[in-house]
Amino acid sequence: MKQYKHLIFDLDDTLLDFQDNERNSLKVIFKKYNIPFDEKSFNQYKSINRGFWSQIEQGTIEKEAALTKRFEEFFALYGYDVKGEIVEKEYQNCLTKGHKTIPKAMETLMELKNRGYKIFAGTNGIGKTQKQRLKDSKMVYLFDDIFISEEMGVEKPNSKFFEIIFNKYDFMKKEDTLMIGDSLASDIKGSNNFGIDCVWFNPLEKKSNDIKPTYEISDISQLLSMLNKETSLAV
Repeated sequence: MKQYKHLIFDLDDTLLDFQDNERNSLKVIFKKYNIPFDEKSFNQYKSINRGFWSQIEQGTIEKEAALTKRFEEFFALYGYDVKGEIVEKEYQNCLTKGHKTIPKAMETLMELKNRGYKIFAGTNGIGKTQKQRLKDSKMVYLFDDIFISEEMGVEKPNSKFFEIIFNKYDFMKKEDTLMIGDSLASDIKGSNNFGIDCVWFNPLEKKSNDIKPTYEISDISQLLSMLNKETSLAV
């Protein structure tokens, strides 16, 4: 294995439990608008949301437009004509309150930090929301820097996302940097596009497609044995 010094972590569903946060936040939103929260309505929203995020990652729609249109399209299924930007703001306020972490994520980060790795967050998300969640989870103190797509003006898998990080820290080299994330479409594809190694965090052990990671793990703590002390040259 290569000797890595710098680790870039995705946040949602890699370190922070976004699935739990999303479900709880949607419960609040649905209740406010008298929409039943059940598997049918939840899956309807998820399907619409996935479609818009796919467009964001492909660069065919602006993120701000997608995040508002997803709610307009969903609420239309129930006969509501809503202003998407208002519902989106309400939703983000709910998300901000959720900071449940992925099992063993905190312990893994702490150990990697103790070993001397430089640790960065690289997330497709909303700045205010992600920063508050990291602060509340106490993870924020473990990162050397945090990069959020809204503030950067570019989303993974665009190579420019990684270029911004490398331009800020010119001591980073592609051969000693590793990206860790759960999304093939953004984290792994983005790493491949930029030319750095990557770890696919795949707890559900899904089948991969034509996007190939360098490594694959199903438990975030497996990073510790993969990046053992003997192979680390972190400074």
